Amino acid sequence: MNRQGELWIFDMDGTLFQSESVAVPAFRQTFTKMREAGVSIPDDVTDQAITGTFGYTHDHIWRTLVGESLEPQLQEKSDRWLIEAEIDLLQNGSGGLFPGVIETLKTLHEDGAMLAVASNGQQSYIESIVQTFGIADWFAGLYSASGYRMRTKVDLVKLLLEEIDHERAVMIGDRSSDIEAGIHNGLPAIGCAFGFADTHELQGATMTVRHFSEILQFHF
Repeated sequence: MNRQGELWIFDMDGTLFQSESVAVPAFRQTFTKMREAGVSIPDDVTDQAITGTFGYTHDHIWRTLVGESLEPQLQEKSDRWLIEAEIDLLQNGSGGLFPGVIETLKTLHEDGAMLAVASNGQQSYIESIVQTFGIADWFAGLYSASGYRMRTKVDLVKLLLEEIDHERAVMIGDRSSDIEAGIHNGLPAIGCAFGFADTHELQGATMTVRHFSEILQFHF
């Protein structure tokens, strides 16, 4: 199939990457360092509470898990501790791509589509994932909220669309922020029901999929 001119924009965690086995232990390690730095973190933060924050900006994540906003210097340290732990776990074999991701991305790439990532994760984390799994060369751009200093995914996707030349584009993700980013930028949005979202978060999606490879059923 000829997909020249198409731009497929993907979220990372919960869409391309199964991040639980990396992010949850990384957060636990970071909590230890934050407590040592004097941050009061509830002892009863569950794994579900942690995974429930996936896909949001780090400002939102810390407010949700800690119960208050962090001072800028402390948030910068916490972000660094977290990303260092995540990359270390990733490089030691934790985490993996969802079933069908490599095969599907390869098909899109070989058919001439341009691929991009728009994520609220840290830039170095996104880069480490695509490099670890050998798919970096397939992407025309890797956009993160931290790397481009964007407060919302709507704005991040808007910038991406301005910078990558394309004829038509689609947004793919597992959280409400992904669907909103697509809709507010005039794009069709594919909701990934296998990720971290509650079912209601994908309302408004052009279509929803339960296996990553099903996105190939979408046609502009």
